Amino acid sequence: MTQIISKMRSIRWQTLFVIILATLVAVGTESCNKNTGKLTKKERKAQIEMYKKQLSEIAAGTSKLSLEEQERVINEAVNKNFNDPELNNLIIQAQQKTKALYAEKERLQDQQIAAARTRLYDLIANTDNLTADEMEKELNMIKAQKLGNSEIDELIERVEKKIADMRANEGGGSIKSQLDKAFQGIVDAAKAGNITQANTLVQSTVSKYFASENTPVLIIISKEGTIVDYDKPTTIKKYLDFCKDQKDNRNAVDSYQLDSSGKIKEIDLIKK
Repeated sequence: MTQIISKMRSIRWQTLFVIILATLVAVGTESCNKNTGKLTKKERKAQIEMYKKQLSEIAAGTSKLSLEEQERVINEAVNKNFNDPELNNLIIQAQQKTKALYAEKERLQDQQIAAARTRLYDLIANTDNLTADEMEKELNMIKAQKLGNSEIDELIERVEKKIADMRANEGGGSIKSQLDKAFQGIVDAAKAGNITQANTLVQSTVSKYFASENTPVLIIISKEGTIVDYDKPTTIKKYLDFCKDQKDNRNAVDSYQLDSSGKIKEIDLIKK
């Protein structure tokens, strides 16, 4: 009887020892996995599901992440190397989607750059006869796009210089208003009998605003829609001398074209 009890106690302790040993092995294995960076099955499954969700949103185009963040998620999923067929398929779909988004982003930026380039050249020539303040407002809208293009940056600097020059010259009025004022000044000097001053104003107006004294002047007689009738062509020097001699300024500036140096190379006048 004593021997039987002794054997039972021995078996009980052996069983208990095996249970304790198995527990320690399990705990040790989990701890080892954590220390070495290896994932448990539960952790691995959770991460796979997380990446599947994120990649599904990216592939569907519903992700709220930025393009750069989407790319980071894709690279993380690739580097994890989970070797899950469904996840691998989602990675491919997400990569295709971000590639298409980057291409569209580049296309839109190219369009923005082209539009900005065209408008900046218009501002340099001031084809719309804008004031310095109006020009600066348009320039600021272009600058706010932050296009990061060297050509655009150079054109912006040219427009900024033009605005500064306009403000330094008669308070930033448009070229059109400055020309009208200059033409009238010549006539007023002639009317006052001060021909010397009138001649000086003719020369200064030509040298300040025009490419040469032979700059073509077209005088519009009538304008109806796209149909325009012109008087006989003349040059700016001859026209200003005519205004001086007649002591009359019958025409106003309608439009003009500038050369690369910002001087007028052709001007259209219209009867007041």
